[in-house]
Amino acid sequence: MNCPDCGSEHTRRGGNIIWGIYAALIAAALVAVLKLGLNAALVAGVIICAIVIAHLGIGGRVCLDCGHQFR
Repeated sequence: MNCPDCGSEHTRRGGNIIWGIYAALIAAALVAVLKLGLNAALVAGVIICAIVIAHLGIGGRVCLDCGHQFR
């Protein structure tokens, strides 16, 4: 997939939305394990599934050359 801004082919999945989801999931995992006493292995499995679903559902990409974020 080429960047619509500069035409570069050097892109990867990600973006600010994905990083925001990562931060929210980490915060939720900390609360679930430390405050609620849930099993950390189960929480980690749920977090990994949520990350995969977020990447597949959002489909955001970042150009590695110019930094432009697009879908």
